[in-house]
Amino acid sequence: MSAALPRPSAHPPGLIPFLAVLSALGPLSNDLYVPSLPLVSAALDAGGGAVQLTISSLLIGFSLGALIHGPLSDRYGRKPILIAGLVIYVVACVLSARSGSLDALVASRFLQGLGAAAAMVLSRAIILDRWSGADASRAISWVAMFTFLTPVIAPIVGGYVASWGLWTAVFWLQAAAGILCLAITALLPRVRKSFSGSLLDSVLAYGAILKDRRAVGYMTCSGLGFVGVIAFVTNSAFVLIENFGLAPHEYGYGFALVMLGGSIGSFFNGRLVRRLGISSMLGIGTTLLGIGGAALIVAVSAGAALLGVLLPSLIYMLGVGFVFANAMARTLGRFPTQGGAASSLFGVIQFLVGAIVAAALSLVEDPTPYPLAATMAIAGIGCAGVWWGWLRRASAPQGGHHS
Repeated sequence: MSAALPRPSAHPPGLIPFLAVLSALGPLSNDLYVPSLPLVSAALDAGGGAVQLTISSLLIGFSLGALIHGPLSDRYGRKPILIAGLVIYVVACVLSARSGSLDALVASRFLQGLGAAAAMVLSRAIILDRWSGADASRAISWVAMFTFLTPVIAPIVGGYVASWGLWTAVFWLQAAAGILCLAITALLPRVRKSFSGSLLDSVLAYGAILKDRRAVGYMTCSGLGFVGVIAFVTNSAFVLIENFGLAPHEYGYGFALVMLGGSIGSFFNGRLVRRLGISSMLGIGTTLLGIGGAALIVAVSAGAALLGVLLPSLIYMLGVGFVFANAMARTLGRFPTQGGAASSLFGVIQFLVGAIVAAALSLVEDPTPYPLAATMAIAGIGCAGVWWGWLRRASAPQGGHHS
């Protein structure tokens, strides 16, 4: 069994690493920032729950941006839309760094999400332009593996920045990352788009996608898994710092440990999916999500210590690494000529649900692990239920190796 990256007939050297960097802009926008949430709360004279609205607004920006960028890229090509999104992202990072009030920060974070959505959505669409089926899952897994390393490294860096009291510095670091992506994108060759219809035709592709029950099922499965990710990203700083007494940089290490699970899951999915098939990988991933969520609520109810929160969360993220790539490959593979629109809708469901969860958690001022544990348990068990109760049977006639 080979662990080599899937190779299409031709692609620019370093394409997969670059797509990984593009895809990482989204988590970088959150994970570098999250350790500074308590500092932002103090600096802007806002409660912890209110400050979490800066995460909700980012996710709403992701959702709207995802809805827009995909159809535009199907009509006008990936590169010009990607460049426009990255410009918006860099400008928004600068505005965030210069924000003097919570309202201003919420608004600029919305723009950050709007711009970052182009990088995240189009990195997936570019993969589906070049690969399909199990090969697409492998390519997505390699991108996701590096993307999940962002939440491993970024919180550690963000934790140290927070320890120095420099919360605005995180936005200057994000702006630098956006400028780097923008410079590389400008050097990429422009590839002829495969979808030749009008912009209206591309937008109307949403209707066909939403009428496809299996596509909706895969997006629901992935969206439920993402709920737990957002719950941990949104709520873990207050749980681990205020409830368990960790210093910001110690929180960064705890957060990184949990997110490492997603990278490990993506790595093994990339190695195994061609051999075992997409359906088997989805079965493994959804089972891990259910086990992780259930173990977390049981541990918290039993009054478990710090490891009782971190280890079940790690199992949950391990499952996400399997579910995300395969659910996306199955969804996008069903619409090969509208890859941008399909990728957009996939992202919209994830981020819109995530925004709602983040907003709901922002109303909870309780720093105990119960809200986090309950959310991850419902999401993980729900994701497993969607797969084992419906999608597994619906997908069986296709075979494990098809999209």
